[in-house]
Amino acid sequence: MKSGVLAHQLFAGASVLAVAGGMGALPSTPSFADSYMAGDFHNHTPCSDGRSSVETMVKKAVQSYGLEWLGAADHGGSSPRDCRVDDPEGDGSTTGTGKFWDVAPVTVVKGDVATSQGHRSMWRWQSAEEIIYPELARLAKQLNKPMLYAGIETNVPGHEHTSMTVIGNQKPQNFGGNTGDASGVAEFEYRFDRSDTDFSKGAPNHSWEGKVANASGSGSGTANHQNKAVPSVQWLQKYYPLDSYYVPAHLERAGVFNPNGNNGFNIEHLRDFNNAGPTVAVGFESQPGHQASNNRGEYRAGFCGTGCDSVGVTTFGGTGIYAAKIGGVWDALLGEGRNWFFYASSDWHNRGAFSIYETGSTNDFYPGEYQKLYIPRPATGTTLRPQVVVDGVRSGNSFSVMGDLITGELSYKAEVIGYAAAGSAKMGQTLVVPRGRSVKLTLEVNVPTGTNHSPYSFNNPSLAQIGIKEPLNRPTLRQVQFIKGNVSGVVAPTNANYTSGTNTTAATFATFSPSTWTANGTKRTMVVTIQNVQNNMYVRARGSNLPASTPAETDAQGNPLNDWDPENGAQGPYVPCTDAACPSHMVVRDGQKISSYDVAGWSDLWFYVNPIFIRVADQPKLLVETNGALAVALKK
Repeated sequence: MKSGVLAHQLFAGASVLAVAGGMGALPSTPSFADSYMAGDFHNHTPCSDGRSSVETMVKKAVQSYGLEWLGAADHGGSSPRDCRVDDPEGDGSTTGTGKFWDVAPVTVVKGDVATSQGHRSMWRWQSAEEIIYPELARLAKQLNKPMLYAGIETNVPGHEHTSMTVIGNQKPQNFGGNTGDASGVAEFEYRFDRSDTDFSKGAPNHSWEGKVANASGSGSGTANHQNKAVPSVQWLQKYYPLDSYYVPAHLERAGVFNPNGNNGFNIEHLRDFNNAGPTVAVGFESQPGHQASNNRGEYRAGFCGTGCDSVGVTTFGGTGIYAAKIGGVWDALLGEGRNWFFYASSDWHNRGAFSIYETGSTNDFYPGEYQKLYIPRPATGTTLRPQVVVDGVRSGNSFSVMGDLITGELSYKAEVIGYAAAGSAKMGQTLVVPRGRSVKLTLEVNVPTGTNHSPYSFNNPSLAQIGIKEPLNRPTLRQVQFIKGNVSGVVAPTNANYTSGTNTTAATFATFSPSTWTANGTKRTMVVTIQNVQNNMYVRARGSNLPASTPAETDAQGNPLNDWDPENGAQGPYVPCTDAACPSHMVVRDGQKISSYDVAGWSDLWFYVNPIFIRVADQPKLLVETNGALAVALKK
């Protein structure tokens, strides 16, 4: 395909300004310029280490929790279990005793022989293509939800995991005829997943040549990154530049990068990926799933062995330190002007001590139950298809929400004051500003009027500490932060700062609360002015149900504190759960129930909004604009 050459040429120089049309004056009744669709792209079924079948997971996500799109993304590698059948409850590992492929009725398993639990395992390339995708196509028709598609949580050579997909010929929207196939994502898994050691070439269906074996031993992490992980992104950029995404998942969890193993992502690896696939590797999942786990996101000390802690050890308000820490890795990448965006996912497997049919959880939430990733809703008349998801993910015009703190009606824009010719920019876009002009940023969010999906109506124990009585299932938005940082240009791989993950210019620029934002019905409007713009910058935003100085939750500036793990003995301040309705599965310390597991998750909610970039008109175009130009050119 010529797209690989074109990608290299455009990445080297061409660019384009992407701006949106302006929005009129604030109306007298609540309305929004933009609307978004909620979905999830990282979850599991018995085809890897999940408990609920594809059908159960999809129906719960769509019918119970309101998702409009979903990518089913089991781990790469192999599994002995059939994900068309719910697996019996267990410990969340691969020790379930549900339907096995080689037990009557037998399913033909292809490729080199692999076994697990005493049964023949099916390689993920086959299950994605022949089991999972047909199930999704069937459910898309049955539920009239055409944006269901197959993805993979791939085991990355040299690292941990990445959420990815290749849409390729996945066409479940063609209800009346051919619904396509998932051969593109299957081929990627076969070629590049670290746990796929099948060398059958995909026979008899395929003849995939050129698979590279994993390196092992001393230096294997570095070798696998260079020889297999980066080439996997280059492969996507060459063959599927506009219908694939590659998003490192819970990337802080397995610690810093190990040059001799397979764990962790440092900032230089994220830069490598974005350089290799400028329209494919476009962000990270720094808000992990497993939010009902006592160690939120499963982040903890010793995750990858003695002395090998998750980066940051814990999450911070449920978000990894790479994005939660102001001036950290995300701000460093944005400070280069990179198209590197923030995403959240459920990482659904099971409910831990509870059945997948119960509402309590000591491990995970279903897709959409707790976290939602919002992408733009297409214009009326647009065919809804999986490609819309990839386009939305790539655009950066997206935001992520915990616990339905806000809804999918949101508008975030930047415009030059007194200079209408500049237009306006949305999330992921760049506003070009004549030097010395001032910029107005407007964020409008919509707060729900009903309850969220929490099964608990007793008062939030985190807020109870400061005298606020509010049911866990009726959270209220209490603070919003605008975070601004300078954009100083792309760091070259040869630069000593290529491995640096800090941006010292990033800081909270403005904060809002009920006393400072404008309320109009369910709409909350916040306006920020940046005077006399003299340099390139970006502005991102986040908000929470917890105000500043909430003990054990937020600091005096409103930033999230670390999410300590009371069950496993991590040291830190704990939130007591004193309400008579506090459930029995809470951790008990010194005779006192502690807010833990799902209660801790429902207590501490955040939303994250992707940035708007601002460039002074006499300065060179930003990399985010260059990569936008690449996407436009490849569509022609």
